[in-house]
Amino acid sequence: MKGSEAKMTAFMEGADKRYVIPVYQRKYDWKQENCRQLYDDLKKIARDKRDSHFFGSIVSSVVPNGSKIEYHIIDGQQRLTTVTLLLLAIRNLIRSGKVSSDVGKLDEQINQRFLISPWAKEDDQIKLRPVKSDREAMTKLFGEEEDYDPTSKLTLNYRFFCDQLLKEEVSVDDLYGAIGKLEIISITLDPGDNPQLIFESLNSTGLALTEGD
Repeated sequence: MKGSEAKMTAFMEGADKRYVIPVYQRKYDWKQENCRQLYDDLKKIARDKRDSHFFGSIVSSVVPNGSKIEYHIIDGQQRLTTVTLLLLAIRNLIRSGKVSSDVGKLDEQINQRFLISPWAKEDDQIKLRPVKSDREAMTKLFGEEEDYDPTSKLTLNYRFFCDQLLKEEVSVDDLYGAIGKLEIISITLDPGDNPQLIFESLNSTGLALTEGD
């Protein structure tokens, strides 16, 4: 097992990367208060001009798959998924003209750096692959709004971020810059490690902490 400091955006960036939530993981489950805490932290980063903000750890197992590199997320799926939802909200609001950016083609930059693999097959472009019960709701967020799944926590938190962005308490450019200052400890498993065993160990010792904790 190896660990190193990394920017959250550096971990997410790369056209050949996929982020797979294994079948033994639970569904996406961050509550709105968790998303509000993240958003408030990002506003503070922007306003205080902080250089960095620690955002926890992500434990993953790297699995080559043809031309793709799959990161099977053992721990940290809630953080990874939530940042993906926020970036998607920024992309969609810029595209629709509801918020504006002084950065040239920021919506497309976000799209191609963090959200999709533009040269993959059309049905395989979304880089984050949630558990099966969340997958359809995630896919719909990349399509037309009338098709969104209103019952999914993915949709509810995505819409929360859209509402916050439309308030423009900080500019979308400053918020995007703040996302780039989130730092994580990226822990990758060695080839001989058993991902499911490590997942069970992480989630079975002592009193489990919530993502908010």
